[in-house]
Amino acid sequence: MATVAAAEICAEQSRRFIAEAHYELEKKGDRLQASDKASGAVAQAVKAIGYDRQWRHHSHSLRREIIDLLAAEYGRPELQSLQATADQLHSNYYEGTLHDWQVAERLAQVSELLPSLLAVRELAPNPAFVPTPAQQRAIDRLLLTEAEAAAVPLIDFPPPMPPFNPEGD
Repeated sequence: MATVAAAEICAEQSRRFIAEAHYELEKKGDRLQASDKASGAVAQAVKAIGYDRQWRHHSHSLRREIIDLLAAEYGRPELQSLQATADQLHSNYYEGTLHDWQVAERLAQVSELLPSLLAVRELAPNPAFVPTPAQQRAIDRLLLTEAEAAAVPLIDFPPPMPPFNPEGD
């Protein structure tokens, strides 16, 4: 599948999922399916951007990293809030701990912010954005092919923590 076509399919799926989330909650009263559809809407929008930029996007952690990079690149911290809300809804799909009114509030937040994420697809890369060294490493990792990333099993994990030595402080 061509990358442009795949991106368009993901963007359209994002719009469909958010409509389905409202239907599931408002018409059927199914807060779990509404949670899954709303979190899926965000994931599909991020996947569309991943395809556009030829960034790997096959996992939750990679999609979170993409959101963080986009938030930094365009000065849009609300995108991180969108992802955090989507993560809560995704967790609710499995755990079922949110009440109807809580799902409704989070669904409203996702519905409000999702168009701004989809609009990021229309923006050219920000020429004024100078990634930090850590952000550039993230971009470089995202640009690896799946085969290249598979050759380094821990490529998508943060570097190891420094040794803990409180007496050396």
